[in-house]
Amino acid sequence: MGRWADQDSDEQRLPEGFERVGYDADTQTYTFRDANGRYFEGDEGNRYGVLHPAGESRPQPTPAETAASDAQITKSNREAVRTMLPFALLVLVFLLLLFNFVNGGWSGGSGADDAREQVVHCGQGADKIQIQKGDSCWEIGERYRVGVEGLLGIKGNEGVECETLVAGSWICVPA
Repeated sequence: MGRWADQDSDEQRLPEGFERVGYDADTQTYTFRDANGRYFEGDEGNRYGVLHPAGESRPQPTPAETAASDAQITKSNREAVRTMLPFALLVLVFLLLLFNFVNGGWSGGSGADDAREQVVHCGQGADKIQIQKGDSCWEIGERYRVGVEGLLGIKGNEGVECETLVAGSWICVPA
C-alpha cells in the first residue's frame, strides 16, 4: 500500500471490474457494482473492505468471534493506558514540584522551622522569639517596650522586613 493510501483511486483499491456507484449517508454504506451488473455493499463507515452482495443478510459473528474481538479491544485499551502512564507520571511530578515551589516548600515539616531558627543569631542582651500568626513589628515592639525602630535596631534583626513577617520564623527581642 502506498504512503498516501487515502488518495488512491477506486481503480487501485477495488477488485478488477468493480466501481463505486453510490453512498447512503443514513447508514454510512458505500454501494459498488461489478462488471456483471451485480451490486455489493461495504461495511458501515468503511469506504473499502469486505464487500457483501446488496440486499442479502450479512453473516453475524459467532459468540466466540465477539468475545475475541472484545478481548482484543480490552488489550488495546490496556496498551494505550500503559503507553500514557509515563507521561502522566511526569506531568504529576512536574505539578507537585511547581506546587512546592509556589508555596515555598513542603508544609508541615519541622525542617523549615529548624533552618529559620539556626539563621537567627541575636546579640548580647537579646533573646529570640517565634513569630505567631497575626503578629506585627508594631505589636512585638510595644510588647517589649522598644517600638518598631528599636526592634529593628537589635543585632540579629538586620534582615527582618516588617511587611513580610512569616508565622513560625524567629525575631530577636530585648532580654
